[in-house]
Amino acid sequence: FCRIFIDFLYLLLYNYPVLVCLSKSNTPPWYFAMWEYSFLPRKTCEREIKIMPDFATLLSEHIHNKNIKTYALAQYCNLDRSNMYKIIKGQRKPSSLEMVEKMCKFMHLSPSEQANMEESYHIALIGRENYYRRKAVQQFFEEFRIPTLQLPATSPSNASDYADNATLLHSHLEINRSLLYIIASELKKSGGKISLLIQPDYTFLMNILTAGGYASSSVDIDHIICLNNNQNVSFARQNYNLNCLRNILPLYSNHYQYNCYYYYDDIDAVTSAFALFPYAVITTEYACLISSDMQSGFITKDPESLKLFSYLFSQYLAQTTPLLRPVTDLGGQIQYVENTMQNITEGYFFQMLPCLTRFLTRDMLETYIVKDLPHRSELLDRLQNYLHELQSIPASADLTFICSIEGIRKFLNTGRVGEYPAYAYTPLNLSDRLFLIRQLANSMLNEHNRLLKRAIGMIDHEFYLFAGRQYGYFMFQTSNTDRMIYLNIEEPGLLFTFFDFCDTLDDEIFFTSEEAYRKIHDLIQEYSK
Repeated sequence: FCRIFIDFLYLLLYNYPVLVCLSKSNTPPWYFAMWEYSFLPRKTCEREIKIMPDFATLLSEHIHNKNIKTYALAQYCNLDRSNMYKIIKGQRKPSSLEMVEKMCKFMHLSPSEQANMEESYHIALIGRENYYRRKAVQQFFEEFRIPTLQLPATSPSNASDYADNATLLHSHLEINRSLLYIIASELKKSGGKISLLIQPDYTFLMNILTAGGYASSSVDIDHIICLNNNQNVSFARQNYNLNCLRNILPLYSNHYQYNCYYYYDDIDAVTSAFALFPYAVITTEYACLISSDMQSGFITKDPESLKLFSYLFSQYLAQTTPLLRPVTDLGGQIQYVENTMQNITEGYFFQMLPCLTRFLTRDMLETYIVKDLPHRSELLDRLQNYLHELQSIPASADLTFICSIEGIRKFLNTGRVGEYPAYAYTPLNLSDRLFLIRQLANSMLNEHNRLLKRAIGMIDHEFYLFAGRQYGYFMFQTSNTDRMIYLNIEEPGLLFTFFDFCDTLDDEIFFTSEEAYRKIHDLIQEYSK
């Protein structure tokens, strides 16, 4: 809150002349200032990560700072002195977490110091890169949101500022103001088109595109981004690609046609200060070129220049690959998942609300699918085929269904099956909810179903994932409608990142099969009353 307040004062005091100009469009300076806060000079694609020292370094520091006798520590941990010295020098690892806890107890470490020691131990076991990548995925689930934003008002009077063929831009405030105008104008058009050659850590631009108010189903947006392929970047940027994904997902939830394409390069080289105007935003009327530090650029409406930049963008686009492939209509989504099921033998369904489709019956489909839904009979047949595919998956298939106890409770409260948009069916009655949860409880007794002790992420902002070795998809609900967004994962690095996360989840965060069965039956008893 203090950071927001200080930045707010900074914008008002030091940029007041610019804000006065912005107010020509009847947009109050304070309103635009709060929007400007969303792009102050900091990179959102680079999450701040606290890098833990390696275990041996941390242990040595505690031994030195607390004047610990190595021989006494070794005796307490039931180790000989030579093995303890090897641990201190990093030549071997502690044999177990219990041994680490013993060391912490002997050295009288505080709870935070002990937590750091345990984290360093886990890093030593699986490697720094694996540890921080998996930690970033968990953070991705926990922070997933589709924001609800509204654009500030813009007025046609702003067009006079860009009457000349080229206008120089001398600050990020001027760049933001220009982009707000040209993009908002384009989104109002029928058959509009926006081409983006820019990284998704430009928060102000992402907010403009995510915001409602001007969204139109007739606007096409093609976005080219660079994914990092330099393994030697700092740990603060280790999960750059995952954070790019985090920033573009909200754009798929709007009504216009958004598609993201990628290429690989060293991200530090691409964003180098020596690159001349590496970023571009092109509409049907304007082209805006921007420097790598977002502090300078120019905007032009010259037809020949616009034609050249559009041609160059199309040449770049031909060299890229789609990052995600949207599957838009409900029938297409069911068909897509059905086809996916036919080609996989290994993977994880990771969702906090339980996957209950496999337990639905034809009678339930007939009862709850909305009667006047377009193409209802075709949809019923397709759902029936999908149910058959799910229920006929061979026992040899290594598919694991992961959900949480909070997700089961939410289903019992609402009667909503999370995989389908709310407009397509009515909530299940309590009797049918309990029937499905009984089937789920029985399935917990086999190794293909796992129940989390605590939800990963927020139940009200559910992010559904299927991750296999070769196929995968995301699914989530839009923030202001009840549409479901299906996105096939086309980029193999992201697919591996999510598969590896699911494949290496610690057994400690799950109930055992017997515990899960009892927990779910306790819920059944509670709701039966």
